Amino acid sequence: MGSSDSKIINEDQLQIYQEETFFTRKEILEIYKVFEKLNPDKVSEAFRNGNYTIKLSYNEIIELEELRSSPFKDRICKVFSEDQSGDMTLSDFLDMLSVMSLQAPKDLKSAYAFKIYDFNDDGFIDRTDLDELINRITGYTMNTEDVDCIVDEVLKECDLDETGTIQLVEFADILQKSPDFTTNFNISV
Repeated sequence: MGSSDSKIINEDQLQIYQEETFFTRKEILEIYKVFEKLNPDKVSEAFRNGNYTIKLSYNEIIELEELRSSPFKDRICKVFSEDQSGDMTLSDFLDMLSVMSLQAPKDLKSAYAFKIYDFNDDGFIDRTDLDELINRITGYTMNTEDVDCIVDEVLKECDLDETGTIQLVEFADILQKSPDFTTNFNISV
C-alpha cells in the first residue's frame, strides 16, 4: 500500500473515525492495515470503492493474534459487532480496539466487560454467567462443585444488594477497586 495509505480512507471518513474513538489519524491508518491483513483483497477493493461498511466475518476477525487465544473471543466480537453477529466493519473493529486501549476510561471499559461477561444477555451477571466465566477461564477443567463454590464466593463479595445477580453498578464498583483492570482489559495491535 505504501504512500497510498492515507488515500485509502477519505478525509471525511477519517474524521468520523477520530471522533468515534480514542485514536489519532495515524493510529487509525495503522489499524486499517491490521484490518486489511485479515482479508486483503476484500478490504482493499471495498475501501478503494468507498465502501467503508464492508464486513469481515467472525472467523476472519478471530485470526487477529490478540483474539485468537482468548476464551472470550466470541463474546468480544458479538458485543462490538453492531448487529451482534460477530462480523465486523472497520468501524466496529476500531470501536473494539478503542475501548480496549489504554486511552479508554475505566468506566467505559467496565461497561463493555460487563456486556462480555453477561453471556445470556439479560442485563445482569447471574450464576449461569459466572459459571460460564469460570469455566472459560479455567478451560472447563474444574468440577461442578468447585465452580459452584467459587460462584457462591463471588456473589457473596459482589452482589451488594443480595439479589442473586451482579448489576452493572456493582460490577463497575468492584472494577474501580482493581488497579490492574485497565491494563489487563487491553488489546494492543
